[in-house]
Amino acid sequence: MIVILILFYSSFYFLFFEKAQWIKKTTCNISLFSGVGVVLIASVVFSWYTFSPISGDARVVRYVIPVVPNVKGQVLKVYVEPMTPIKKGSELFQIDPSLYLFNVKKLQAQIEQFKAQKKLAEINLARANSLVKTNAIAQSDVDTWQANKDIAVASINSTQASLDSAIWQLDETTVRAPHDGFVPNLQLRPGNYVTTIPLASSMAFVSDESSDIVASFSQSSIRRVDAGDEIEITFNTIPGKVFSGKIEKVIKVSSQAQLTATSTLPTLTGAPVNDRWGIRVSLDDEAFAITLPQGAAGTLAVYTSEGKALHIISKVTLRIKAWLAYLTSP
Repeated sequence: MIVILILFYSSFYFLFFEKAQWIKKTTCNISLFSGVGVVLIASVVFSWYTFSPISGDARVVRYVIPVVPNVKGQVLKVYVEPMTPIKKGSELFQIDPSLYLFNVKKLQAQIEQFKAQKKLAEINLARANSLVKTNAIAQSDVDTWQANKDIAVASINSTQASLDSAIWQLDETTVRAPHDGFVPNLQLRPGNYVTTIPLASSMAFVSDESSDIVASFSQSSIRRVDAGDEIEITFNTIPGKVFSGKIEKVIKVSSQAQLTATSTLPTLTGAPVNDRWGIRVSLDDEAFAITLPQGAAGTLAVYTSEGKALHIISKVTLRIKAWLAYLTSP
């Protein structure tokens, strides 16, 4: 667009100096004409970037969930294929359940054992209550059988809690999709050993629960941008088309201003900070926005509430980029 402005202004040179000859062709006049052109074009470009900035860093982002199982073990079967749509709750892969099944059966047997002990304690307690009335046994014997019954009940309750946990772990050997989405890069194979360590996730799952469009701007060009401003965006994968929308949030944060809790003091180098700030936008066509693939890139123009006469420059620029998207880049 800057080249177009320069060519447009240059056309006045041929009109004023060559064709109509309204201005005498002298070194002073040519220098003055050139200087006015530089100032005029610079002013237009500065105002353009201020009131209708453009970002070539627009992209579609989605949540990527590291799939980490709640139990560890060897993988027996993988149910999914890469880049295939998956519904929430669908099976992703199966961990060998043998060890967890054995634990469930063991705890179930222990509960039956404690129930038998409870039943025996109840029988002996009833017998002891009858005998203590005739002074055939001491009260301490009754207390002993009452304690045995209480111990059996406590053991049942404790083992039942362990059994509930074991049943949950057995169910967790089947790892399921946390949301609707897909697995982009599937390297997991039967025979792999998976763990519960978060840093060793089994696969990455791209969720379809939301699809956000974000773009970044320099901190100087975003200063007049506010939530609610209108935007237009074109995507490289959809050449020739421009989509409208609005800004949802202006994200005025950057990583270079982040400090973590540590015993080491931060080092200040004096180097200029060039971190960019971001915006999150929504398209007017919500149904279309949901279909956009993760990582789809494009160019976004913001139309602020001021300098509306300059918005036409961004509109023309954006449509030029939309048509240039037909040219495939390597």
